[in-house]
Amino acid sequence: MDALKNFASKNFTEQVELLKDIEKKKDYAAIPELAELCKQSDPFDQATFMAKNTLRSLLLENEAYTLKGLMSDNLNLKKISLQVCCRKKCPSATSILLTLFSSLISKQSSELISGHLHYNEGFEILSALSLIQPPEALEIFRQYMHHKDSLIASLAIKTIGQYKDVESVDALCKIVAKAEADDRYEECELTVAGAIDALAMINTDKAISFLASKIHHLNPVARRIIHAVFPRLGPETIHYIAPFLLDADTDVKIMAVNILGAIGDKKGAEFIVEAVDKGIADHPNVKFAVYEALGQMFSMKSLVHLTDGLFEPDPSILIAVVNSLNNQINPGVTKKIKEIIGKDETHASRLINAIVASRAINLFESLYEDETIGNKMIEAILKSNDKGLCGRFSEKLKAMKNKRAGSDANKIKSISSGQSNKKILIVDDSKSMLAFYRTVISAMQISVTAAENGQQAWDILESDNSFNLILTDLNMPVMTGIELTQKVRANNSVDRIPIVIATTESEQSQEQLAKKMGANDFIIKPFSANQLQNKINTLI
Repeated sequence: MDALKNFASKNFTEQVELLKDIEKKKDYAAIPELAELCKQSDPFDQATFMAKNTLRSLLLENEAYTLKGLMSDNLNLKKISLQVCCRKKCPSATSILLTLFSSLISKQSSELISGHLHYNEGFEILSALSLIQPPEALEIFRQYMHHKDSLIASLAIKTIGQYKDVESVDALCKIVAKAEADDRYEECELTVAGAIDALAMINTDKAISFLASKIHHLNPVARRIIHAVFPRLGPETIHYIAPFLLDADTDVKIMAVNILGAIGDKKGAEFIVEAVDKGIADHPNVKFAVYEALGQMFSMKSLVHLTDGLFEPDPSILIAVVNSLNNQINPGVTKKIKEIIGKDETHASRLINAIVASRAINLFESLYEDETIGNKMIEAILKSNDKGLCGRFSEKLKAMKNKRAGSDANKIKSISSGQSNKKILIVDDSKSMLAFYRTVISAMQISVTAAENGQQAWDILESDNSFNLILTDLNMPVMTGIELTQKVRANNSVDRIPIVIATTESEQSQEQLAKKMGANDFIIKPFSANQLQNKINTLI
């Protein structure tokens, strides 16, 4: 093509116009010359960049030329053709890709290393095959799921999952199980995370049963990924988790309850209540988890059990009960609370404080019409020393639009907090625990900022590094407490902040791992307000 022969001598505007014209006319004859232009080594050369885009555009419109490009000796043309194959998922490229891969392996002694090439051709070919997923390529992915390069192995594992290859289930299970070895559980390799997701995609009885048996996996990241599988797959996985409610290990019971709560199906509530009747809630942490999980399952059994929980004496457990009932409010619940408040003054104070601490707006509104109870709740709000909490209830009172509510709203809004300049970041996926922390820490006249997982906490820390302490849960979705600790300690702007990890875990390996990642201290649930305040005073 004569115009491209003098391409380099043209000014940039002329070059752009020429390339646009070639693309507009779909001048496929220009493909060889465009491929030559793409050989420019300067990655910042705009003309070269435009030429690559034009070449890619032409190949996307012409599958025949793309297939020819795959077999070209021009490495630039071959690379872009491979990229187009990935984008278009061309089944017609299967035989060529398999031939290219076989040839490459023969030349490079079964190693996917680029050698003299300027890019990893083997990985590009595998990527294209993983997107096309022809039956003929399955055996290749089976072979490479144990490759020493984690990126290649991860690609193979992910693709095996997409194939739903039942024959690979045993191999995938071994990858996940081996990650619990003493010398491996501290880090979750890409292949382990990929194997968990692949087992979930294959979704056979054997695959899901295995994942259920690993809900207390030693690696916290692998555990987080496993826990996320069951809510994603839905209620049909409940029967895999339910047996672990009766496990001898308290940690396993708690995790089983939490997973069923996350699934949120009333069948899960039935299993939990049946297990409670058999005595599984003999530990405060299990009891807390049960009440919180039942709040995510709307059923008569869960409502009855939660209503019975209104008599719980432990403040943090009572907050969990109230928080869950706030989601399932009805006249019967309101009536029961009024009866309890009227009969026992000591427990009435405990219950009202729980309603205020958990910011149970629905319960608050239903009880406020009783002037005596309403006044007691307003008094508890004023004593909270929490501006955020006061603001929340003040907004609700204003929305009620009656004289008493308006007066109380103004009274609450005008509260002047005596908080010091100390700040604590609290991190927990349990709203009930966050409410408990707020109550305890606000009473110390310390400012509180809350996050529901490690990622939210990290986002907060990126914009505010002035916290005096981070109090974080261990097991959370999205990012665990250990992952958060690792990120904090690796960042110069926040690495000085003391970190306390609060957990139900009795497994010593988790405490050792957290300390290795940089946690300053642990506090084991359940703990009292005084124990938490003492821990905070020690570190601040």
